[in-house]
Amino acid sequence: MLFTMRVTMLSDWHIGLGQSKGDVDAIVQRDRDGLPYIPGKTLTGILRDSCELAALGLDNGNEKGVWSQWVDFLFGTQPALEEGAIESSPQPAIISLRSAHFPDSLKNALSVNTKVKDAIAFIKPGISIDNDTGCAKTDFLRFEEMIRKGAILDAKDCQINYPADISDDDKKRVEALLLAGAKLTERIGGKRRRGAGKCKIEFLKVKNDNYLDYLSQTPSSPPVYQEINPPVTFQYPEIKESDWYILPLEITAKSPLIINSRTVGNVVETLDYIPGKYILRNLHRKLGQWLNISQAISEESLVITNATVSSKNQPSRPVPFCLFADKLKGGLDKGNVYNRLVEDNPKDLQLKGIRGGYVGEVTHNHLPIYRKVAINVYTHNTIEDELQRPSSDVGGVYSYSAIAPKTTFRAEIRLKSDLFNHLSNQKKEWWKNLEGSYSIGQSKKDDYGTIKVTIAQQPQLHQGKIQLDNNNLSVWLLSDLLLRDKRLNPTADLNILKETLEKTLGVTLEEKQKIIRQRRTESWQVRWGLSRPSLVGIQAGSCIVYEVTEGELDINQLSQIQMSGIGERRVEGYGQMCFNDPLLTMELSKLTPSVTEVDTSNDNVNVNLIKNNDSSFEYARIIEREAWREAIQQQALDLASDRQTRKQYLGLEIQGEESKPPMTQLGALRSVVSKLQSQNDKQQVTNWIKALESVPNRKEKWVGDSLKLIRSLINDERKIWEYLHLPKDLNITHNAETELKMQLWAEAIRTFIDAMIRAHKRDWEKTQ
Repeated sequence: MLFTMRVTMLSDWHIGLGQSKGDVDAIVQRDRDGLPYIPGKTLTGILRDSCELAALGLDNGNEKGVWSQWVDFLFGTQPALEEGAIESSPQPAIISLRSAHFPDSLKNALSVNTKVKDAIAFIKPGISIDNDTGCAKTDFLRFEEMIRKGAILDAKDCQINYPADISDDDKKRVEALLLAGAKLTERIGGKRRRGAGKCKIEFLKVKNDNYLDYLSQTPSSPPVYQEINPPVTFQYPEIKESDWYILPLEITAKSPLIINSRTVGNVVETLDYIPGKYILRNLHRKLGQWLNISQAISEESLVITNATVSSKNQPSRPVPFCLFADKLKGGLDKGNVYNRLVEDNPKDLQLKGIRGGYVGEVTHNHLPIYRKVAINVYTHNTIEDELQRPSSDVGGVYSYSAIAPKTTFRAEIRLKSDLFNHLSNQKKEWWKNLEGSYSIGQSKKDDYGTIKVTIAQQPQLHQGKIQLDNNNLSVWLLSDLLLRDKRLNPTADLNILKETLEKTLGVTLEEKQKIIRQRRTESWQVRWGLSRPSLVGIQAGSCIVYEVTEGELDINQLSQIQMSGIGERRVEGYGQMCFNDPLLTMELSKLTPSVTEVDTSNDNVNVNLIKNNDSSFEYARIIEREAWREAIQQQALDLASDRQTRKQYLGLEIQGEESKPPMTQLGALRSVVSKLQSQNDKQQVTNWIKALESVPNRKEKWVGDSLKLIRSLINDERKIWEYLHLPKDLNITHNAETELKMQLWAEAIRTFIDAMIRAHKRDWEKTQ
């Protein structure tokens, strides 16, 4: 069941990043659009806490009551908090809450209005109280970034994945518990016990008017979660042909992706590609009704390649280790690149190996396009229930490195022709069933792991393009290669690779050159939270050159190896390689860099003003008004800094050591102007001017046209805006300029006159 979770912030709020910036000690988290948001982990944690509170009350204080079991059924069990032995396997959560962001209309309007975007936040000073003295600690003044109240944020694509055998009453019971938790959630984020973070949570498309009736009844225990596996009711085809069909996939990261590589301290590192095993699970779900995927794997008739960053709408390949560049002025994006397999090391240059990144196809004139995957770091914490703050006992503070959202990857599903024909007979255009949004990787039930899979083009029959290079065979590993020795131990021994190639190709090989590295990949059991055996093999990007001493190479056999791979776990993308690629066989030092791909996704953004009926209109007007106030203050200070401008607009001047008019009169003017709250109050200022003009000894203190200028400023409502001349990019809502000029007219007058008098006083005091 898909639904949207709406969070309305009723007070100023702070969802911290755990970092400082400049003079600000604590800044808020922002998404890739530069706007504050509420992470899915925060929503999940605060909502679970409220549901546990509701369940504790419904169970009359029994922490192991039946309603508490329903909380575990909804949010999943927590094996890390168990004190004794775990009797049953941990149960995953059936609810998935995504991050809450501002509406698209507000994002679009703020994408080019940076001054209004800056007005979303303000800086709040704070102190710390000494527990012994009860006074503020010395040297402990801090500044925190706060977000203005009134924000409405939507967490879209939230879902509850009900088991197939759950009853309608149990579904209503789950929704009732969820609604009760939302009602009990009053505050969210940092400083919520000191007035910040007051909120209201609603579930759109989740309607259960009688949820109190379901809560008043004691339910039975929740059903046991079971993985849904589609039944297989057909006979698997006999594989006879060796031709391969290729189905290209385009995978777009809709949220940050954590593809677990290893854990260092409290930092979880990610891979910069998506292994084929993450796509395999969805093949079981989407194609399992027509094909026995497990049998296809055992028959070696199905392969899913790793998804690498897209380069000209094609899968990119890991940089081969044979590429070296000038240490100071070289690189695939700069030139001065050397292929150490065919080029000698220049005597006058110091070379450095190009490590990391991916390349596209090479041409005879240009180096291949070089791509690197953007990796961001996100910090989180685990709250201990008793302390209500992060604690190392339950995890404390930790960080995830993740692939940046909107990164596009390319992968291939390879099927033998008999298997492809079988699927086509079962359903025409079966591949369209693979399209859609999925969740993969670590922490995929909240902030991370959402991808969109689309079919780049229809399946095509593979056509081999391998070129023979006399008796040489250049091997480039496109993915990690997993091999085992005679004792079935994991190994990175190149002799095992040579023997495997010789056996498959029917030739005798002699190793001539090699540039390889080994890699150890950690694996993880998500449900239990325990590690799996490490995968040790030869790293992608390794290069080996062989000479054929006996026999002849067969292009068809080489093409088969390129399709199916070598070694273990080939169906998941391991063991992929290519032969005699131009990038390994040609000289590169004279080639020039390719033109880099330019991201034009944010160019020519069509910004529409937010209309009154939009849900984000009220908050947009709040931050828009604050942006106007900031602009009014800035323009007033700029104008007041010039002595000639003060004389031109208000008739203020300094003659010798005297202020004209005197400071007493200016103080009276500032006092009467401070009472100006709207356009209806202008009569108070004009009456004061009339009373002043009726007293000759007071009138003569206002030299020149001072009183005339002030009267004109008050009576002519357009005059102040002509003086301030505010920037044009302050409007994001419909009819904003007209309405805000009316609302802020009195404030603009007060700010303008106050700035003028203060600047005049400072200059006058310098003459004393």
